Amino acid sequence: MKIFLGLLAILSVSTVVLASESAEDLAVRKCGNCHLMGTITKEKVDNMKAPPYWAIARKLREAELTRENKIKFMVEFAFNPKREKMMFPIETFNRFGLMPSMSGKVTKEEIEKISTYILGETRE
Repeated sequence: MKIFLGLLAILSVSTVVLASESAEDLAVRKCGNCHLMGTITKEKVDNMKAPPYWAIARKLREAELTRENKIKFMVEFAFNPKREKMMFPIETFNRFGLMPSMSGKVTKEEIEKISTYILGETRE
């Protein structure tokens, strides 16, 4: 019983910590290795695996979609990426390829939170 209560306490604390994680921290942790988020270093730029997050935000701003539909698009693309859904030109696809599905790596709620961050906090 003590072990069960101990595990329950750990799970509860972990859930609270993850729930309180800022959108920026979540985005950096889940997306930053590929999309150039967080602290920008020469090494990160040299090893960039995908368009930087602010380029994604710019493409989304250019799209004639409501904010809600932009978030929905990002969720759908994260879980089911397809070349024909990409908002970038063919040169971007040729450089980086197609993003792998994030299914099983992030939740829908996490992608929604990350999307809100990307749409609200951009660099140009």
